[in-house]
Amino acid sequence: MILLASLVLLLVGGAVGFAAGRAGAPRSPDPSIDPTTAVRRRDAFIEHLRELAWRDRDVAPELSTVVLDEIRRFSADPDGWDPRSLG
Repeated sequence: MILLASLVLLLVGGAVGFAAGRAGAPRSPDPSIDPTTAVRRRDAFIEHLRELAWRDRDVAPELSTVVLDEIRRFSADPDGWDPRSLG
C-alpha cells in the first residue's frame, strides 16, 4: 500500500513538474509574424549593415573590414555559420 501511494505521488509530482516546465517554456516573440516576413526583415537588416559599414569605412576601417567579412562569410554559408566564433 505504501509502495502504491509512493508511486502515485511520484507520478503526480512528475506531472506537475512537467506542466510547470511547459508553462515556463519560452514562447515565440510574435506569432502573427510569419517566418517568411522574419527572414525578409533579417536580410534587409543585414543589407543595411553592409551598406553602413561600406559607406562609413573611413570612420573605422578595421571595424568596417571585420563587419563586411563576417557578413560575407555568413552570406556564403548561413547554415554553416557558427555564432560561437564571435567570442
